[in-house]
Amino acid sequence: MGASAGNGKTQVLSARVLRLLLDKDTDPSQILCLTFTKAGAAEMAVRINQVLARWVRMDSTTLAKELGHIGADIGPEAQTRARTLFASVLDCPGGGLRIDTIHAFSQWLLANFPNEADLIPGARPIEDRERAILAREVLGEMLVEAERLGDAWVLDSVAQFTCRKDPEALRKWLMRCANARELWIGPGAWQPPLRPRLLRLLGLPGDADLGWIAEALAPEIFPDRQLHAMHRVLEVWDTKTGREYAEFIVSWLELKGEARLAALEGFNKTLLKQDGTPRVLKKPCEIDPHFADHQLALADAVALVAERKALLDLASFLVPSLELGRHFALRWDAAKAREGLLDFDDLIHRAADLLRRKDMADWIRYKLDRHFDHILVDEAQDTNAAQWQIIDALIDDFFSGEGAHGDRLRTIFTVGDYKQAIFGFQGTSPDNFQRAKERVRAAMEALSGNAAAIRRNTPLRHLQDLDLGRSYRSAQTVLTFVDRSIDAIGWQAMGLESEPARHEGADRPGLVTLWEPVRSSGPDADEDEGEVETGEAGEKEEEGWLSRHDRKLANQIAEQIHRWMTTEPFVLAKGGVRNASPGDVMVLVRKRKELAALIVARLHVRGVPVAGVDRLRLGAPLAVKDLMAALRFAAQPLDDLNLANLLASPLVGWSQQDLLAHIPRPKGTRLWHHLRGGDNPLVAQSVAQLRELLALADFETPQALLQWLLVGPWRGRERLVARLGREANDPIDELVNAAFSYEAGAAPSLTGFIQWFDAGEGELKRDPGEAPDQVRVMTVHGSKGLESPIVILADATGRPGQGG
Repeated sequence: MGASAGNGKTQVLSARVLRLLLDKDTDPSQILCLTFTKAGAAEMAVRINQVLARWVRMDSTTLAKELGHIGADIGPEAQTRARTLFASVLDCPGGGLRIDTIHAFSQWLLANFPNEADLIPGARPIEDRERAILAREVLGEMLVEAERLGDAWVLDSVAQFTCRKDPEALRKWLMRCANARELWIGPGAWQPPLRPRLLRLLGLPGDADLGWIAEALAPEIFPDRQLHAMHRVLEVWDTKTGREYAEFIVSWLELKGEARLAALEGFNKTLLKQDGTPRVLKKPCEIDPHFADHQLALADAVALVAERKALLDLASFLVPSLELGRHFALRWDAAKAREGLLDFDDLIHRAADLLRRKDMADWIRYKLDRHFDHILVDEAQDTNAAQWQIIDALIDDFFSGEGAHGDRLRTIFTVGDYKQAIFGFQGTSPDNFQRAKERVRAAMEALSGNAAAIRRNTPLRHLQDLDLGRSYRSAQTVLTFVDRSIDAIGWQAMGLESEPARHEGADRPGLVTLWEPVRSSGPDADEDEGEVETGEAGEKEEEGWLSRHDRKLANQIAEQIHRWMTTEPFVLAKGGVRNASPGDVMVLVRKRKELAALIVARLHVRGVPVAGVDRLRLGAPLAVKDLMAALRFAAQPLDDLNLANLLASPLVGWSQQDLLAHIPRPKGTRLWHHLRGGDNPLVAQSVAQLRELLALADFETPQALLQWLLVGPWRGRERLVARLGREANDPIDELVNAAFSYEAGAAPSLTGFIQWFDAGEGELKRDPGEAPDQVRVMTVHGSKGLESPIVILADATGRPGQGG
C-alpha cells in the first residue's frame, strides 16, 4: 500500500492488526509488526493497547460502532472476543504483541539464540558514544602498531587522506568502510592488491599507469594530422601570436611518449582556452574554413587524456584509502567481537543469516513457542536491502507448497511512500520496496499457477497494490505546493515508478513561503547590527563567525513570524481571521548548520516560543564550550589556552582588555602560576573563584560539578543565559543529561567524563515535533510531515534566503 504523509498509515495498520486479532483463527503470537523508527513502533503499540483496554469496559452499542468503523464483524461473538483480546495479548509469549523496529526485532531474536548466532555470552548492542570511543581506540591502536612495525603505508595513507580532507573526514571514512562489512568478508570480498580491481571498477585496464595515459598521445591516435594542418595555417597568418602557436606545435610534435603528457598543458595556453574549449581565432578560420574543426578534434583529444589522468589520479587516492579502510574494518570487527558489542548492521546481518538457515527454522519456532503468520511493515520505503532479507526470510515459506500451516491464511501487509524515502545515506532506497513487491508478486503468481495446474480447490490470491489519497494532517494549500514542486522537478527525476496522484488535503488554511537568496549590501555593511544582543556588561555580541546574509535572513524570518502573531492576523478561523499561534509555524532548513540555531535565537529575542532544532551537536554551542572549559580547568589547571577561554567566558567574565592586561607573562611561566602571583583585585577575585572549583574537583562527580557551576556561587546558568540568550538553556540541559548518562554507565571521574565527552561528541536527536505551542525549526529530513498550516522553507534554493 502506498500512502503519503498524514494519510493515516498508522491508523490503517493498527486497524488491520485489530481485525486480525478479532479473527478466531488468529493467535496474537502469530502477528509481527515491523517499523523503521522507535517512535513509529511506540505509537502503534500505544494505539492498539489503548483500543483493546477500552473494549474491555465498553458497552455493546459503542463497541459495535467501533468494530464497524474498522470493518470488523459487530455480532455478539465478535464483541465477546473483542473483550478478551486485552488479556490474550498480555498472555502472549514475551508479554504482548511483537511491535518492533527491525533492529529491535533482530536484537530480540539474537538474544533468544546466542549460540546459534555464534555470539559470545553477554553480547549487546553498542551505544553511539561507545561506538565513537571504540572507533578512536581502534584507530589509535592501528597507528601505534603501524609505527612500531614500520608499516609506512598505513601512516602514509593517513597522512595523505588528512592532508586532502581533514581528520574528521578520516574518521567518517573509516567508519563507512567498517559498516561495509560485506566488502571485506565473505564471498566476493575485496582482497589485496586492491588496485587492479578498483581500476576495472572505474572502467580502466587493471594495469593502467602513466604509460596507458600516454598511449592516447601516440601519433596514430592523437590528431597529429590536424596539428600539421593548423601549423601551415599559422605560418601563413604570420603574426606574433601565430608564430608562437606554430613554434609550440612544432616542439610538441617532436616529443614522444610521456614527454608529450608533461607538455600537454601548453595547448591550454595556445590553441585552447584554460577550460579546454577552442580559442576563437578569426584570421586562421578565414584562411582555412576547417581550422575550427581541427581545434575541436584537438580539444576532444586533450579532454580524453585529461579524463584518463583524472581517473588514474582518483584511483591513486582511492586505493590507499580503501586499503586503510579494509585494515581498519577488520580490526573494528575484531574489537567488537572482543568487547561483545554489536552495531545495528551486525544485528541485521546476523538475524538474516539465522533466519535463512533452513535447518534452524523449525527449532527457532519451537523454542520461541510462536510463529508469524501475519507480518506488517510500516515505512517500507525506508527499509534497506539487508533489512528486507529478514522480511524475506520470515515470509519465505508463505509461498512454499502448503507452507507450515496448510490452508491457514498467511499475509504480509506493507505500507510506504516513495516520496518519503529520506534515509538514502543509510543504504535505503525506494527501489528496495519496489523489488520486494515484485518478488512477492512473482511468488504469489507462481503459487496460484501451481494451484490451478493441479486443479485444487484453493482460493487464488494475488498481490493487491492499493493507495491512500487523502491527507488528514496537512492543509490543501501546502499539498498543492507539493504537487507543483513535483511537477516542476519531474516525477521521473525523483525516482518514482509512475506519476503520483494529486494530493488531497484537509480543507483548512495553509501557507508556504519560499525565501529567496539574500546578499549583503556591501563588504562593510551590517544591516542587522541593531538586532545584535548585548551582554550584561553592555558589550555588543560578536557574530562575525556567522555570514552576514544568514544573520539578515534569520532576522527577517523571526520578524515575519512575530508580525503574524501580533500585528498581521491572517489565519482563517470560524467567523473571520486570527493571529497565528506558535504551533501553526514550522521552519524548514536544508542542513543543521548555524542558520537553524540563529533562527531559534532570533525568535527567542522576540519572545516567540520556539522548540529548537531537531538535532543538536552537543560540543558546538558556546554555553557547552564554556562549561566544558570550566571542567577542563578543574582537571588540568595548567592548560593555558583553556584557562584563557574560561576567563573570557561569562562564567568568569573577563573582557578582551582584561585578557590583554593580565595574561602577558615571562616566557615559560604557566598562566595559572602567573595569575596566582598577581595582586590586581580582578585577578585576585578570579583566582579565588577558580580555587573554589579546584577544591571540589577531587571529590564531586562531573554531574555534581556541573550542578554547582550552574546554580551554585558561580551562577553559571544565569550568566550564560544573560550573555547568550534563553536558547542556551537547551544545550545546557543536554550537557547535564550527558553527565547523567556517563555516570550511569561508568565509574564517574572528571578526566573520564572529559575523554568520554570528546570521543562521543556528536549530534543528539531531539523531538521538537512534540511541541504544539511552539514554533518548530527542523530540517526537511527531520520533519514528520507538513502538518503545520504555515511552512517556511528558509533556504529553499540551498543558498542564503530572503523573506518574500
